[in-house]
Amino acid sequence: MAQGNNSVPEGHWLVPATDLVTGQMLTLSEIQALIEYAHHYGLDPDRGHVVLMYGKPYITLDGYLYYANGKHNPYTLASRPMTTDELTQYGVGDTDHGWISELLFTDTGAKFVGVGIVTYDEMTAMSEKNPNQLRSPVVAKHPWQIAQKRAEWQALRRGFPIGITDEKE
Repeated sequence: MAQGNNSVPEGHWLVPATDLVTGQMLTLSEIQALIEYAHHYGLDPDRGHVVLMYGKPYITLDGYLYYANGKHNPYTLASRPMTTDELTQYGVGDTDHGWISELLFTDTGAKFVGVGIVTYDEMTAMSEKNPNQLRSPVVAKHPWQIAQKRAEWQALRRGFPIGITDEKE
């Protein structure tokens, strides 16, 4: 599959070929590095477990769920909309969406909390490239789901800190 003057490595046609934020085409060496990064942590680059954002690897919610399930540490992950008190505590506006997620290790009782917020400004921001289109149509259409995903991602990232505690692997 051609990517500018580069091609995606054989067998990895599902790996994103652009930076998720900037939209810049990735070089072959950047794609290969992203694939190696995913494999180093037992993630699958073809399932979208890692992407590049601002030139740095970013593990997606699916990547963290896959990693967490592969660790065989019994856990529960629950998420819910913020209560009125929590919305106030976190400064979530009347037209914003806020979610809380809790990751609980059932064997040790260790708990990690994630917060996810989508602001009205995010939902209504227009594209810089095309001022007649929304910058993030998915955020605009499903803000509560994006807030929930952000909260779950944050809780999983805290409970399973990939690349921090297992750096010696």
